Amino acid sequence: MHSARLFIHQISTKNVRGEPPLLSFNNISFAYSHQSESDTDNELLPAGIGLDSGAILRNVSFALERGEWVVLLGANGSGKSTLARLANGLLLPLEGEVVVDGISSWDHDRLRELRERVGLVTQDPDNQIVSTTVFDEIAFGPQNLGWEPARIYAAVSDALAQVGLPEEDFAQRDPNSLSGGEKQRVVLAATLAMQPFYLVLDEPTSMLDPLARAQVLEATARAVRQGHGVLQSTHILREAGFADRVIVLDRGRVAYDGAPEGILADEAAGLSYGLTAEPAIRGLLPVSSDRGRQVDGQGPEKAEALTLSEVSFSYPDDPSHRPVLSDFELRLARGECLLLVGASGSGKSTVLSLAAGLLQPSEGTVLLGSRSPVPGQVGLVFQQPETQLFAQTLSEDILFGPKNLGRELAGTDEELVDEVLAAVGLEPARFKKRSPFSLSGGEARRAAIATILALGSDFLLLDEPTAGLDAQGKVFIYELLQALLAEGKGILIATHDPGYFASLATGRVEL
Repeated sequence: MHSARLFIHQISTKNVRGEPPLLSFNNISFAYSHQSESDTDNELLPAGIGLDSGAILRNVSFALERGEWVVLLGANGSGKSTLARLANGLLLPLEGEVVVDGISSWDHDRLRELRERVGLVTQDPDNQIVSTTVFDEIAFGPQNLGWEPARIYAAVSDALAQVGLPEEDFAQRDPNSLSGGEKQRVVLAATLAMQPFYLVLDEPTSMLDPLARAQVLEATARAVRQGHGVLQSTHILREAGFADRVIVLDRGRVAYDGAPEGILADEAAGLSYGLTAEPAIRGLLPVSSDRGRQVDGQGPEKAEALTLSEVSFSYPDDPSHRPVLSDFELRLARGECLLLVGASGSGKSTVLSLAAGLLQPSEGTVLLGSRSPVPGQVGLVFQQPETQLFAQTLSEDILFGPKNLGRELAGTDEELVDEVLAAVGLEPARFKKRSPFSLSGGEARRAAIATILALGSDFLLLDEPTAGLDAQGKVFIYELLQALLAEGKGILIATHDPGYFASLATGRVEL
């Protein structure tokens, strides 16, 4: 790997007060008005209100030293993402204090100084991308810090190498044209380029293939060796083995703080905290007749297969005009489950968008039965499911698709909403009037699937459906797909974890 010059500055072992430098969380409690950690724009509760009944974090205390790698584990909704945003002052605690090298996040006059010391990579890279080229995206932070051009160029070059993105191939690319995994590495590079003393990484490898995951973990290890403190949240237990220390959050409290082997070797504790699931996936569930109400009238034709024949595609805004796909072939029949595998950037998400009619091939044909699919005829769940949720309530989101396509429902609107929410494990009474922006990551993924089930399509395409999910969330997705497959749906899964879905799959397509 490229020998990076990025971390050549000497990391001080004392802060301005002569004390050991630390990123410390001191008796932190926090709650959102909707008790969700997924939405930074949620209205915050006044200090002390709701902490007994719905706190995301409760009396959390621990410290991170420079040169230390701490991994945060915990089920979806346990508070990991909220803790990450508290670390650099994006959120303020309702009780307690975050202190970085002697600077409190309550000290508004020094908040910029605190944020320069703590680099944050959030779970969704799209939320951090602001520029039109990869180079400008990574240079944005150093430019705002007032660095000289030569230093900025060196920082960008080294940061790209750190995350395994060749400068000659990526520097002038539009970040919005990249795969989810490539975007995640660009955002990490943009954070590394600013040379923070602490790195807070929220699920940095959740959408990466094994090679890219290894590159990011090596970049992280290199930062630690150079004296930077790293706080990383993950659902991938084997990544915890690289850390110096593991902290487990359980329902907002610190349940474990110690050596990795202490929690990784304790199977009972892993099950108790939602870190692991049953060793073997249960057998095929009984087929339910109410997994989702089919729509009548102008619904999709009962096509027996979805086919891509001799498909080639290039993104028009890519200056290199690099072909993403060339003479690609795929046939998905009803009742089949195909796994679409390949490295980040190999074209998996592009295949799904073509198959759903959201993109048109440069060459070749995409057919649903005998006709080209139009958006809405083939169900597609994106890699970031929250991008599919935009209405004021989940009910409105679920009904938007069928109504926008002019389809008549076989029952009432409320019956459809209740059925698809129940199908994805979201209690209708609790969720149908909820804002989609108040959902946790796992809830948002289930809600996005509900909006697709409401379309009544015979074909379902899923882009990395288990990314960012805890163990129980992954089991739920597996069992839902089992039931849909048994009903005769055709399912195409783009995944970096083909082994997890191996017993469902009837075939595999590699890019």
